[in-house]
Amino acid sequence: MTVSEKTARTFDRTAARLTSSVLAGALLAASLSAVPVAAASAGSQVTADNIEQTDVPTAVKEYSAQSSDVTSLDLDESEVTIIGASWDGADPHLEMRIRDDDGWSSWQPLPAEDEGGPDEQSAEGKQARSFAQGIDGETQGVPVVDAAEVEVRSSTTHLGATDITIRTVTTEVTDEDADVAAEAEPSPSPTVAPGEGVDAQVYHNGLKADIVTRREWGADESLVRCEPDSTAGAKGVFLHHTAGSNSYTRSQAPAIIRGYLSYHTQSRGWCDLGYNFLVDKYGVIYEGRAGSIDRAITGAHAAGFNSSTIGVSVLGTYGTAAPSTAAQNSVKRVIAWKANQYGFAPTGKMTLTSGGGSTSRYPAGRSVSLNVVSGHRDTSYTECPGNSFYSQLGSIRSGAKALQSSVGGGIATGGAIGAYYREHMDLTGAPVATMKALSNPDGWYQHFANGTVYWSSATGAHFNTGGIRTAYAALGYEKGILGFPSSDEIRFKYRSNAVYQTFRNGMITYSSTTKGQPLSHGMLGRWKALGWERSRLGLPTSGEFASAGKTRQNFEGGYMTYKTGEGVKVYYR
Repeated sequence: MTVSEKTARTFDRTAARLTSSVLAGALLAASLSAVPVAAASAGSQVTADNIEQTDVPTAVKEYSAQSSDVTSLDLDESEVTIIGASWDGADPHLEMRIRDDDGWSSWQPLPAEDEGGPDEQSAEGKQARSFAQGIDGETQGVPVVDAAEVEVRSSTTHLGATDITIRTVTTEVTDEDADVAAEAEPSPSPTVAPGEGVDAQVYHNGLKADIVTRREWGADESLVRCEPDSTAGAKGVFLHHTAGSNSYTRSQAPAIIRGYLSYHTQSRGWCDLGYNFLVDKYGVIYEGRAGSIDRAITGAHAAGFNSSTIGVSVLGTYGTAAPSTAAQNSVKRVIAWKANQYGFAPTGKMTLTSGGGSTSRYPAGRSVSLNVVSGHRDTSYTECPGNSFYSQLGSIRSGAKALQSSVGGGIATGGAIGAYYREHMDLTGAPVATMKALSNPDGWYQHFANGTVYWSSATGAHFNTGGIRTAYAALGYEKGILGFPSSDEIRFKYRSNAVYQTFRNGMITYSSTTKGQPLSHGMLGRWKALGWERSRLGLPTSGEFASAGKTRQNFEGGYMTYKTGEGVKVYYR
């Protein structure tokens, strides 16, 4: 039949079926809720040329179909298309075939939904159910490449399905996609530990840099509907395949991932792309759901078991053929890296509590013992990740375990501290300890090779190091008179050999001759009025101390005193 195209508009379901704006505020990370989260994390920098492509557009279309007819869709062979369908009534058991330069393919099932989805009782899950009101069933999104036409039909004779809707998401393959493909070659595992002379732009927490970030594969961040949940850590990994063609080229892989971002958010109502990471058949690793590089972001890949797990999906279908050696090696390296980051054993067991849901094998509340590295089929009614991929899980577990010593410690950096680290990693060096919370005053800190980053809601994230850090420690860190840092270290304009750092309640100055000295309250105010480092007093050479019934502070060119009733007095040498 000739397709009756509802519209050629960018698809957005009706407002009655979407209530994400009501729910979005409930989707903040539970364990790191006190730490501000950098939106759409750029992650580690990976490609040699620092390729950027921002908000590459996707076009989403919607078509009406009948189970008694064949629906034909014309495609642009130069684009990548994700095809999916939904229906009311009985499952029509849809199948599809494509026409390319070699003619028509055989008919293949358009598989019913098995991509997982959000946990049912999560805010994201409730949003997705509201989004899907009126739908009785749907397929997963299947990527199609190099095809001029697609036909979709029902493989059954019954006509129980009504109101079948076929949706396509198309995205062009850009010049930047080709650059990403050329630059993002998988590399051997590193033999040098992070922080030991390693270029921070080449290694991310010890993992050789072949992670293509969202910015590099062209994620349209405006499609992200809400902030997903996160957890303090991860217990293990679920492996998936995306289904669809295995004949994609290197430069088509980023376009396929852009299509999935659009399909998952606009056609499924999820917060973001469902997988934490994706791997193509060439072994290139892609950042999936935003923030997954540095944080334990809850995905939408294994309904009922998303919390505290990481979803890694290989592009393609692996029912009769296993993923390439390059892809399997990259999967092992992601697992080893995350195992080090969160302290789990790739060959071990994990216990998870099911969140339930219609696709879960286990009812809500059931405790389930699973392999730390499991396949999607272990918890859901699905063939994913395909028989041939599933048969490789034993070697993937052992291979990941063997790689752990070579991919580094992988200490997590998250929230505002993680954002600061990504921006200033050459200054901070690699993380050497996990983030820790502080109270009275409230905040967070994390130690790095070259110092410590502190964060509080009032002061933001700032780095503390060197002689200023020594003086800060002597005062009792944030619990001392100065509180949290409110700036990074700054060089004095008129004393190039001296630096200072401001704090919530004062500052610390440092030079090689005066060392680190604090200033606060009245002494600081008077020094400011006199002209800072340009004043006749010069830099402080001591902190405040008691002397002859007064509070005194020494400077290069004299001293100040304070006494109730007298205020601050200045004495020059």
